[in-house]
Amino acid sequence: MNERIASGKLRAWLLVGLLVGVLFTLESVAVHAFLTSRSLGGNDFYSRWAGARALLLEGRDPYSLDVTVEIQAVIGVDPIYEGKGGFAYPLYVLFLFWPLVYLPYDWALAVWMVTLQWVATATVVGLLRLERWQPSPLRLTGLLLGTLFLYPITRTIMLGQFTLHVTLFLVAALWALQRGRDGWAGVWLAATSIKPQMVLLIAPCLVLWAVVRRRWRLLGGLLAGGGLLLLASLALFPRWPISFLQDVQRYSQVAGGRNPLVVLMSLVWPGGADAVRYGLNGLLLLAMLVAWRRGWSDEGDCFAQAVHWTIVVTLLVTFQTGTTNQAMLLIPLLAWLRRALERWGRWQVLIGIIGLLVALWALFLGTIEGNWENPVMFLPLPILCLAVLVGTGVHHWWITRRQAGFSGFGDVR
Repeated sequence: MNERIASGKLRAWLLVGLLVGVLFTLESVAVHAFLTSRSLGGNDFYSRWAGARALLLEGRDPYSLDVTVEIQAVIGVDPIYEGKGGFAYPLYVLFLFWPLVYLPYDWALAVWMVTLQWVATATVVGLLRLERWQPSPLRLTGLLLGTLFLYPITRTIMLGQFTLHVTLFLVAALWALQRGRDGWAGVWLAATSIKPQMVLLIAPCLVLWAVVRRRWRLLGGLLAGGGLLLLASLALFPRWPISFLQDVQRYSQVAGGRNPLVVLMSLVWPGGADAVRYGLNGLLLLAMLVAWRRGWSDEGDCFAQAVHWTIVVTLLVTFQTGTTNQAMLLIPLLAWLRRALERWGRWQVLIGIIGLLVALWALFLGTIEGNWENPVMFLPLPILCLAVLVGTGVHHWWITRRQAGFSGFGDVR
C-alpha cells in the first residue's frame, strides 16, 4: 500500500515537472519571438553574461578593464566611467546561469527573463509557506499577478537583475529556520552573498540571532555553503577575489551611492546639513537594533519584526544603486497583506493593492527622464514600509500601556 502511494506521488511530481518544463519552454519561445528577438535589453544580465563568456569561452579575466570596456560599448555606458557596467559580482553568480553562456544573447535573455518570473513565483509560494497561509486558487493567482506587476519586480525582470534570487534564497533560509533545519538555513544564507550589499545587515542579524539562541548548525551550514561556493569558483579562476575587489573599487568611484534617505533629503532640504541625514541614519539603525534585541528572545512575531526592520533599514540607509533591491520588500509586504485580509474586508484590501500598483507605475511614467529612472522612485515603497513598522510599533506600545493601566487600576481597587 505504501509503495503504491509513493509511486503515485512520484508520478504526480513527474507530471508536474513535465508541465512546468513545457510551460517554461513555450514562454521562453514566446518572449524571444515577441521581445528579445526584436529589442535587446537586460543590461544588468548582459554584464554578467558577457563577463562569464569571456572567462568560460576565452579564458579572460571577467573583471578586467578590457572586458568591461567591451561590455560598456554594448550597453551604452561611456568608458570615461571606468569600471561602470562591468561584471562586478562574486564569480559564483555564474553558477545561476552557466548554460545560458553558450546561447546567443537574444535567446539567453529570453530564458533568463522567464527564469526570473518563475523565481518570483517560487518566492511567493515560499512566503506563503513561511506565513502558513493557504489562499484559494483565485487569491493565489491574484497574489502572483500582483507580484509580477509590482514596480521593483517588473523592473528586476526587465533588467535581468539577480535581486529576486537573493530574495528567494533569504526566504528559503527563513523557512528552514522556522522548521528547525538550521544547517540548510545557513546554506541558503550563504547563497544570498551573490549580491552581498543586499544582505549587509540581514546576514549579521540572522547570525547573531543563531549565536544567542545557540543554534550553531546555522553557522555550520553558512561556512559549508560559503566554502563550497568559494572553492568551486576558485577552481574556475583562482585570482577572482583579487580581481573582484579591484573591480568593486573602480565601480565605487562612479556608482553615485544614492539611497532613499539621500534622495529624500535632496527633495525636502536641498543642500541641507549632512548631520541631519546622519542623525536619521542613526535613529533607524537604533530602531533596528532594538528590534534585534527583542527578536533574540523569540522565534515568532518578534523575530519576524526584527527581520522586517532589518530589510527596510538596509534599503533606507546602506549604499544601493537601483530600486531592484526593493524586491526584498516582498517579505514584509506579504506578511502584512495576510494580516490586513484578516482585519479588514477583502475588497478594501484589493482596492489598496491595486492603488499601490497603479500609483508606483504612474509615478514612474510621470517622472522618467529619457531612459533613466528618476531617483524619486527610491522613496515610495521603503517609506511606506517604514510607516507600517513605526505604526505597528506605536500601536503595540499603546495597547501594552493601556493593558498595564487597566491592570494597575484593578490593583488599586
